[in-house]
Amino acid sequence: MSVITVSRPTWGRWRERAGRAPVLPVLLGLVATVLVGYILSVVGTGRAAPDPHAAFPQSAALEEATGVRFSRVAVVGDGGLVMVEYVVLDVEKATAFQADRPHVPVLTSEARAGGTQRVSIMKPGHLIRAGQTYYFVYQNTGQAIRPGETITLRYRAHQLHHVPVL
Repeated sequence: MSVITVSRPTWGRWRERAGRAPVLPVLLGLVATVLVGYILSVVGTGRAAPDPHAAFPQSAALEEATGVRFSRVAVVGDGGLVMVEYVVLDVEKATAFQADRPHVPVLTSEARAGGTQRVSIMKPGHLIRAGQTYYFVYQNTGQAIRPGETITLRYRAHQLHHVPVL
């Protein structure tokens, strides 16, 4: 009767082989790749980041019509959502504005064709307080709205131009 034995590499042999791998060139290549990616993401965009302290555009006509003052637009959720924040000035008008589902504000990019109007609205009848900040969350299909650019916010016949997107 013959016995066949299979030789398995031991941990010591594997460690000896691994110690001979070219670790330094691989490590330098990885660091270079990460560095180039970072530089391209920050510098290579060709646009400056918006100043979070810059004045947000306002429209007295839009505020009179809606009872709210828009205060911030930001791309969130890995670029798939856009949050539009507003402060309530007039509770009655803001309640009507918030309940106006057929006429949600439309966001349009000023840098390219496209925008979004697919919004998730807070339910009508929500207790609204003057001076409180509320928000809409929009779907950002195809990243039509991008950080660092400006948009136009349109509600019925009113428009708010050059709104910075964070």
